[in-house]
Amino acid sequence: MLFLRRTAQRSRWLGQARNAVSSENPVAYPALSALPSTLQQRGWTSARADEEDSPKSYRFASSSPVSRRLWRERYPWTEDKLLAAPPRDVSTLQPKPPRPLVVTYPFSTDEHLQEHYRSPWGEARIGRILEDLDSLTALVAFEHCDVADERSRPPLLVTAGVEAIELHNSRLSMQRDMVMSGHVVWTGSSSMDVRMQLEQDGERQLTALFTFVAREMLTNAPHPVPPLQPRSKQDRDLFCERQRASQQRKAARAAAAGSSDLRRACSPEGELWAESLLAAAKRKADLPALAEPQQLLMDDTSLENTFTCQPQQRNVHGRVFGGFLMRRAFELAHSTAYLFAGSRPYAVEVGEVTFRFPVEIGDLLRMRTLVLHTWVHPGRPGQGRAHVQVEASVTQPEKRQSTVTNTFNFVFGFELERDRHGEPIPPKQVLPSTERQALEVARLFGPCSDRAPASSS
Repeated sequence: MLFLRRTAQRSRWLGQARNAVSSENPVAYPALSALPSTLQQRGWTSARADEEDSPKSYRFASSSPVSRRLWRERYPWTEDKLLAAPPRDVSTLQPKPPRPLVVTYPFSTDEHLQEHYRSPWGEARIGRILEDLDSLTALVAFEHCDVADERSRPPLLVTAGVEAIELHNSRLSMQRDMVMSGHVVWTGSSSMDVRMQLEQDGERQLTALFTFVAREMLTNAPHPVPPLQPRSKQDRDLFCERQRASQQRKAARAAAAGSSDLRRACSPEGELWAESLLAAAKRKADLPALAEPQQLLMDDTSLENTFTCQPQQRNVHGRVFGGFLMRRAFELAHSTAYLFAGSRPYAVEVGEVTFRFPVEIGDLLRMRTLVLHTWVHPGRPGQGRAHVQVEASVTQPEKRQSTVTNTFNFVFGFELERDRHGEPIPPKQVLPSTERQALEVARLFGPCSDRAPASSS
């Protein structure tokens, strides 16, 4: 399912999110450095790891030591226990207030933890942070559904999409502690929104919003979730905002029902703009010597990575962990932006992320990137921006078939090159190679889109 990004709405809930996290009964976890010094004693690994990680015990939703430990502590289910347990009696579901999850990363005192998250440039590895973010968000959703109650089978919770991840600072220090926290901000009949944030030195560095849907584990039917009972004014305002967003998502799905045509998501002005881009791309392809030198065909920006999904990447339901896919997509997108910009890029935003179909263990997964659009930062003329999209597809050679399972969108910033007078050179304009690419660019950046004013390249 595809969620259209609403910048104005997102700005409102992000503004509300910048207030203090609700402190009502937070679930706080101690610093990992308080544990004994060896890796085995720390809880990052275990003498029983091979036993616990057996095919019938999907306990590890991430290879990260932080989220791995929390899932061990908080998720009591194995495959056998889930199959043997009776279904949950939905008539007993009671309204629940938000209960924040708070996790500390003690980088300032724990060198072993630093090494797991360190990037080649001595900063926190953003892909690893995104991996943790997805894992811990799922834990928030599971705990709202009383996953610790072993008397009946909890629902299967699936990440339906990520509406936005705003990175206030993508160059996080490895010398200072970080705190990740989050709580449920809205529930529908069988879905919920979870807001997460990351702080360092008391300043918010990241804010994110995830949407989950609940399914009955054996029948895949929609499964009701406990209603959220907001207590504070901030929680009530966020709930109302997300309720409106949910209604708009339903309207968008209804408008696109029965068709995957991108034209349905574009305005008439956007379609005309897409046609003009295709005309410029044809000139570039047919008359390269006469085309604008600052233009580049979109297919020439692409990178690909194909790999087989391994058992170590499974989540608690035995499928490939969404955070692993997000990390791999981000790191491939970062490489794409690096090659395009000619200087090391930094992450600005994770846009919409869609999860259409689950990825199974053993699937052959192909990720392909494209630079969709570039522009100059309106307030910083020496800084460029590049929107990179990653499409993940499960390929089945035996069936001669390939299915798109996920789409990831990232925005990167970078220093612009300068001419001999020291003036910044705008980034190259990327032209779509196909009609589908043109319509996707028009949907995100064309006339009447949310980003149109800042994206005229």
